[in-house]
Amino acid sequence: MLNRLSIRNYLLIEELDLDLRKGLTAITGETGSGKSILLGALGLAMGDRVEGQVARDAGQKCVVEVEVSLKRAAWEAWFKSAELPFETYAILRRQIENGGRSRAFINDTPVKLEQLRELTGRLVHVHSQHQSLLLQDRAFQLELLDHHAGLQKDASACEDSYAQWHRAHRTLEQLKTEEATAQAELDYVKFQSEELEAAKLNDGELAKAEQSLLRAENAEGTLKALRNVEAAVIEEGGAVGSVSQARSLLQKLAPNDAELHALLLRLDSVRVELQDIADEVARLADHVQMDPAEVVRLSERIDLINRLLRKHRAQDEAALIALRDSLSERCTSINSMGDRIAGLEKEEQALKTRLKESAERLSSARRKAMPELARKVSGMLHELGMPHAVFVFEHSVVEPGPTGVDRIRACFSANKDRAPEPLERAASGGEVSRVMLALLTLSAESIGLPTIVFDEIDTGVSGETADRIGTLMARMGKQRQVIAITHLPQIASKADEHLLVTKTMDDKGTHTQMRFLDEEERVMAVAQMLSGRKTSAAALENARVLLKGR
Repeated sequence: MLNRLSIRNYLLIEELDLDLRKGLTAITGETGSGKSILLGALGLAMGDRVEGQVARDAGQKCVVEVEVSLKRAAWEAWFKSAELPFETYAILRRQIENGGRSRAFINDTPVKLEQLRELTGRLVHVHSQHQSLLLQDRAFQLELLDHHAGLQKDASACEDSYAQWHRAHRTLEQLKTEEATAQAELDYVKFQSEELEAAKLNDGELAKAEQSLLRAENAEGTLKALRNVEAAVIEEGGAVGSVSQARSLLQKLAPNDAELHALLLRLDSVRVELQDIADEVARLADHVQMDPAEVVRLSERIDLINRLLRKHRAQDEAALIALRDSLSERCTSINSMGDRIAGLEKEEQALKTRLKESAERLSSARRKAMPELARKVSGMLHELGMPHAVFVFEHSVVEPGPTGVDRIRACFSANKDRAPEPLERAASGGEVSRVMLALLTLSAESIGLPTIVFDEIDTGVSGETADRIGTLMARMGKQRQVIAITHLPQIASKADEHLLVTKTMDDKGTHTQMRFLDEEERVMAVAQMLSGRKTSAAALENARVLLKGR
């Protein structure tokens, strides 16, 4: 249960500390006094999203802290799995920094909002006014049924099974669509791949081929030039002969003259170098090939490479080779899609079977629980001033979805001469509120919910019906903590504790304050609810009678 609620710097509240108590606590106050602020603060502590500016002083952080009491047997394993320290009296804290950043803590350990919601969702249920409208939503009706029958784990398992099947189904459909598109392009991709494979490209090949072609095209002129060079060097009258003649002239004089001897040695070196040149020229001339077919082959090879470069807008042979490998992989991928699809079809079918089995188990349990829940709701509606009320569920089977295969519709009749009709057509606002109260009461009992908060669930009722609702809430308060925001004196008078909300204004602004009332203050508060601000003696006496009868 909730033991304490502490609020700092939240909307109209500067600072508030409330020690919450067991049983039924009624919260009353004039319209606009700030009763909903209390629920807003509690919602933050339970992990609700932050809507807009919540800090009263934008320069300071907003802090909401709740102390809850926990049973070790029920919660120790959860805290261990969440790697959090377990305390019998746990402190849940939510901080909204002045920059808008939100932080959550459990026992001073930072946690994710999902963890905070998971914990508080099993401790507290807050029924806000709009949830009476939710009662007309079939998914919400299913959720209430599952809560009452204790089928939350089965419903969660079914939802997980659906999510797994849906992911597999979506992946399969995407792959089938991709395969259909890929098959249409396969011939083209295959042609391009085979064309590049056939080219047998080598990196840097084009430059070498162009050089070889240039040499082949000039082979005749090259050979003629080499032979002329060879003749100029070694034939009669050539360079070698001239050097030999000069050497002979110096050889007679060199022995007696050191400088001439040096020149003679240099002429010997020149003659050796010229002979080497003649030999190299002869070797090159012997290797010159005049092959017209080679010219054609090289020209065709160069044309092929250039055409592929232009066609694929590639910079060089390396880019073409990379494209060739990519196209080859694409062909392999397309060809393997069939095997992947077959495997996914098998997996998807297995998940669909598992989903169907999970949904059918859940449906069977729901069908067993519906008549009993409907009977109990009808019984409670009789207690709440509708002696002829009938509440039943219409049931039909649909394709498996996240909530299973069940589609239910709450039907209601307040009069014995009318058959039950869909709740949204047959019930007035006050009747919807009473149906919701009955369902929430039964759900809280079935799952052992420690705390339940009602936000004006008494809308649209008065008189004896209001008295009956108050009696039911007081009875609920014997088993769990019940907090009820109400405008009705019949309900406020049944409470174990009475919390009054007031709003004041001063030079610093508007302030909302909350305090528990003693017995005499309760008499005055209930009397004002009966007659307005100007209380009469009759209203005071009536208030005492109502409070004495609780």
